[in-house]
Amino acid sequence: MDNPRFQAWRLHAGAAGEPPQGRFETLTADQLSAGDTLIKVAYAGLNYKDALAQAGRGGIVRDYPRIGGIDLSGTVVHSADSALSPGQEVVVHGFGIGVDCDGGYAEFARVRHDWVLPLPAGIGLRDAAVLGAAGYTAALSLHWMEHCGLTPAHGDVLV
Repeated sequence: MDNPRFQAWRLHAGAAGEPPQGRFETLTADQLSAGDTLIKVAYAGLNYKDALAQAGRGGIVRDYPRIGGIDLSGTVVHSADSALSPGQEVVVHGFGIGVDCDGGYAEFARVRHDWVLPLPAGIGLRDAAVLGAAGYTAALSLHWMEHCGLTPAHGDVLV
């Protein structure tokens, strides 16, 4: 399974002044952005940034063609990092996936091993995708607020 054939939703640059054109394509892993870890994608979230990219707004994607999807969860197929083993459940978000490099709207994704987070015990692939980049960002915000001394005694917090 070194170079599987799979389906991906790929954006192509639109004509001058037109939004990108998306379509399903059959690809192989060697057509993906560079990386040393291949993941069989189980789920990918749909985020505001993904909608902007599809609409060609905000200059989100600057290099085409591009597979969108700024987060994904799945299982490791192979990795250059021995800490990531085949079959291991993982999540990837941030680091420009779906924007600067290919993202999660495909059956497979190839990323750098240092972008890959093993799923914590008790969180499944679907739950990780539901939380996605937005949930992770909200959790980090709360973590750093608490780290800086915020407590429930300070009142309500909106994230």
